Parts: sequence; structure tokens; C-alpha cells
Amino acid sequence: MSENLRFLKLYNKMLTWEWYDDVNTCRLFIHCLLKANWKSGSWHGIKYEPGQFITSLATLAKETNLSTKQVRIALEHLKRTGEVADLRQSNYRIITVLKWDDYQTEGKPSGRLKANQGQTKGKPRATDIDNKDIKEDIDNIKTYYADNPALNEAFTEYVKMRNKIKKPMTDHAIELAINKLGKLAAGDDNKALEIVNQSILNGWQSFYPLKEEGSRQSGAIDWSKV
Repeated sequence: MSENLRFLKLYNKMLTWEWYDDVNTCRLFIHCLLKANWKSGSWHGIKYEPGQFITSLATLAKETNLSTKQVRIALEHLKRTGEVADLRQSNYRIITVLKWDDYQTEGKPSGRLKANQGQTKGKPRATDIDNKDIKEDIDNIKTYYADNPALNEAFTEYVKMRNKIKKPMTDHAIELAINKLGKLAAGDDNKALEIVNQSILNGWQSFYPLKEEGSRQSGAIDWSKV
């Protein structure tokens, strides 16, 4: 589908969103919604998933007509309240719009089915979690990361990804994953978030130390053209 024919859903409740009156933060979030890819792909060997896009602070500043400092502050706001996740590398970053399905729609804005909804009306999307046990597991995750909405959401997306690739997690597997994540992050929630996003991005079934900065780079890339 052409990018020019893709629509986004914005609800009236956004008027009461805590960052709506912050011009820079609101502007950056809407920009992220518009920039996020609606299907998976790769660019210069770097993979991205629906709801993600590859960028840099300088690129975001140029595109939004904000200063780099304003972009950095606005991005921290969005990360703090769980609107986006930010996987940083040496000279680029992958922004993930969390709860992407809440905003995505295609075709005419009259309720047309999404591409991953199947051809039959009412058929659940592959990314939907319709298994009662999996839903209960996700509810349990909220108790582990109740004070960190971004990490809570990222870990939930990780469990959904495992379900999508037909590698669902048992209660014990979730506990082991949480323990492993805690050891790898050493109490650093920002690092933990990056580790979880790294596994989601690569479709990994476990958590691993963050890759060396720039290890995915095969040459210089002009991120202003992303």
C-alpha cells in the first residue's frame, strides 16, 4: 500500500493526554506516528518492524523544526510515560511507537480491515493474543514493572512476539526471562528496555547483552536521508 494512502487513528481523548499542552512533545509524538513503518522491512541491513522507524536526533530536529535539545527532552517525555521506546546505537536510533495497533489503520478511514487482519471479516490478526493463559501472563508482567510503563509495555510486546512466532512462554519461562533481564541490565531500567527491544527487533527467543555499538554498521550512512 502506498504511504500516501495510509491513515492513522487519533481519538478525542488525546485532548486530555498529559503531553497535549506541551507543544514540542505533542509535535514529536505525532511526527513519530506519521514516520513509523506500517510493515516490517530493512534499510542498509538494519531491520525494522511495524511501528518502528530508523532515525537520529539530528534528523528528527530537521523534520520537526525543533532544536536537538528540544527533541531530546520531548523524546525523554515520551519514553517516560510509555508512548515510545528508543533503541540507541552509535549513530542512529530505532524509535518504536508502543501500542502501535491503537493508531494504525489502512485504506479509507471507515474501518477497513488492516493488512494483517486476514481476508475474512472478524478474523483475528496474527499478533492478537487470544490464548487465555497468555493474557494472564501479560497481566502478571504488569506486577513486575508496575513503576516503569515503558519497560512494562516492551516486555509485554516481547511476550506477544514469542506468541506470534509460535514460541509461547510458560509462567516459568517468563520468570526465568525476567531474572535473566535483571542480571544483564544490572538494575539499569534504560539498559533493560534496550535489551528487550533488541530481542523484539531481531525476533530472538531470549535476552542477550547489547551488541557492540556500531556492530551493525558496514559503512558510513547518511541518516539525514532516512
